[in-house]
Amino acid sequence: MKPTAESQAPPEQRVQVVLSACSAADAETVLGLLRRCFSTDAGATPEPAPASGPTPTGHDPARPNVWTATFDTTRVPKDVGPIDLGDAVTVDVQGGPVAVARLRDVLHRTFEVEDAGTASGDQEVDLQLRLRGR
Repeated sequence: MKPTAESQAPPEQRVQVVLSACSAADAETVLGLLRRCFSTDAGATPEPAPASGPTPTGHDPARPNVWTATFDTTRVPKDVGPIDLGDAVTVDVQGGPVAVARLRDVLHRTFEVEDAGTASGDQEVDLQLRLRGR
């Protein structure tokens, strides 16, 4: 069995990422970037949850889609650059403060990022961001 971010990284280095309110193409763009930058779990493909029917090609507010992945932020990438998106993407991030800060830094170096909300606990941060292409 192939090791995954879920099984290798200590809990404080893992970040759960949930993408919503976006097209499948934009979800793939964001998750593709994060897969290039960080180790990932096996479920990091842009498949709608629940996985039934064909992969959507556009955003339908009446039928929202969600894409999820868990990333190991132990290794911090240095070389990332601007990427374009078709439309804004909502990203919910949950994890330890250091891990969330590392992932957020990569997103800030790649996209225009608007903070849409945050909640912090003792050992975990919940963050919502809106990404737009540069």
